[in-house]
Formats: sequence, C-alpha cells, structure tokens
Amino acid sequence: MDLTEPTKEAPPAGDVPGVPDVPAEPSLWRPVLTMVYEQAWGLCVAYLAVGLIAEVGRRLGAAWASSALDFLDSLPFYAIRASGLLELYLRASAIGDLPPFWNRMLLSGITVLAILVQATLLGALLAAGWMLASRRRKPS
Repeated sequence: MDLTEPTKEAPPAGDVPGVPDVPAEPSLWRPVLTMVYEQAWGLCVAYLAVGLIAEVGRRLGAAWASSALDFLDSLPFYAIRASGLLELYLRASAIGDLPPFWNRMLLSGITVLAILVQATLLGALLAAGWMLASRRRKPS
C-alpha cells in the first residue's frame, strides 16, 4: 500500500448526511466579552486612579476633593440604598465599626463590581445581537 497516494477523495460539501452546508461560524462570545472587559478594566483603573487622587487631595485640604469624592461615591451609595443596606451602612460608619480605609475599599469595590456587571450584560447583548444579525443575513 502506497501512503503517498490518497485512497479516497473527500466528498464535496453538502453530500455528507448530517453535515451542514454552511461552515460553522466561530463563537462571538469570547471576542465580544474580551473587548468589553478590556474597556471595563480600563474604566476601573481610571476610576480608582481618580479616587486615589481625590482622596489624597481631600487629606491635603483641597477644596475640590470633597466634591470629587461625593461624585465618585454616588454610584456605590445608590447600590447600597437599592439593596436595602443603607441603614446598616450608615450605622456602621457612624459608630466607627467601618473605618475610613475599609469604607473607601467597600465603596470602590462596589463600583468596580457594578462596572464589570454592566460590561458582562453589554457584552452578552452585543454578542446576541451580532449572532441574530448574522443569522438573518445568511441565505436560506
């Protein structure tokens, strides 16, 4: 038996039962989620950097820093209020059970989590939309 000669030619596309005529399209989930997560992590880094600059400014007595921190903390405060934990959070902050460092860590963590959840939802919507659009464009 000569191994250099093909024994059988591959059948043309569409002649094999159970095999679709249209080549399988690669999954869009991975590239879309990669794209949105790259941007989300960039936004997280930018948020944390601005928060660090504002915190240092507040400790140095800069007048603008307090307003900047109020702006940055509005999203986590909204999330805490929406979850029904605002009273517990305020009590812990007032009594001193939540030191300023851990307060800042909590608020920053909530914001980073919110950014990543939004990126996941946006990525899923984009991938689903692209998959539906590509299916509609395929000839029947």
